[in-house]
Amino acid sequence: MFSVGIAGATGYAAGELLSILAGHPELEPALLCAGTSRGKLRDFHPHLRTYADLEVEETNARRLARNDVVVLGLPHAHAGKIAADIEAENPRCRIVDLSADHRLENEADWHAFYPGDYYGSWTYGVPELLRRDGPSHRERLKQAKNIAAPGCNASAVIFATQPAVAAGLTDGTGITATLAVGYSGAGKTPKPNLIFSEAIESAAPYKVGGTHRHIPEIAQALRTAGGVTRSLSMTPILVPMSRGIVAVVTIPLRDAVSADDVENAYRNAYENEKFVQLCDAPPSTGLVRGSNAALVYATLNRDGEAITAVCAIDNLMKGTAGAAIQSLNLALGLDESTGLKQNGMAP
Repeated sequence: MFSVGIAGATGYAAGELLSILAGHPELEPALLCAGTSRGKLRDFHPHLRTYADLEVEETNARRLARNDVVVLGLPHAHAGKIAADIEAENPRCRIVDLSADHRLENEADWHAFYPGDYYGSWTYGVPELLRRDGPSHRERLKQAKNIAAPGCNASAVIFATQPAVAAGLTDGTGITATLAVGYSGAGKTPKPNLIFSEAIESAAPYKVGGTHRHIPEIAQALRTAGGVTRSLSMTPILVPMSRGIVAVVTIPLRDAVSADDVENAYRNAYENEKFVQLCDAPPSTGLVRGSNAALVYATLNRDGEAITAVCAIDNLMKGTAGAAIQSLNLALGLDESTGLKQNGMAP
């Protein structure tokens, strides 16, 4: 068994991670930490009865570093500092960062979208990431000591878009993405616009006009796949559901292509994937709720000038905790599907 320390253990992402660990044969939570929350885990995650009696303690880098693995479920611009402290204390400890602090390879991108210091980039936690050059991303994760888990909105757009880029159907410019997003993506911090009376029977766009923090992350992934993307239009919309993302992405085409070209590009990218699966019709979030699956549909527009691609994921699973565990499994030499579910919940 690998011992796991978790910082930010009372948040939604860490709660989902603990839910996965409850069914994982090789990973065992040994230390739970939080910024100000104290008490039994049942006080913060009453649904996690497996670990109800575990204590939530003060965040302490020295104590966290005694574990084989540390997962940081901390806010952006906070995880990087404690990660550095853990590495100084125990260089052999593997760290998985659920925040954005280690996702971006370009320091200028970080400062353009995030506050605080730049802490460098770690191996991106998406095993299915397509790479134009060098070894596959799975091979990179197998060699990784530290992993940067992906952003949930970024994951949905990347899965919908990267096959077209990798196949040369587009260079990645002019992409437009609109996403319906569940409220758990905003975290547990109470805010007036997130309360039930404001959210119910309402759809609320946010971070419009190219300001969303996941934009440079998506562009970075599409450049890895062979595109020239520096930016894109991305508009997320909060809708009254607790979890899930469905991304609808319009991908302008560089040259004339056929419907078969589109089908082949997406089949070649995903036909051997366990968790990223192609659909014959646009998927809904209900099909992936509670699972590590990403469902993708792509079609050539009627005018032949663009592809419309749709991806549905559970933002807390394939968008965060599930992707983190899948990547960690590879880094630890385990089967990457260990502890993870393909099937969603119904109804």
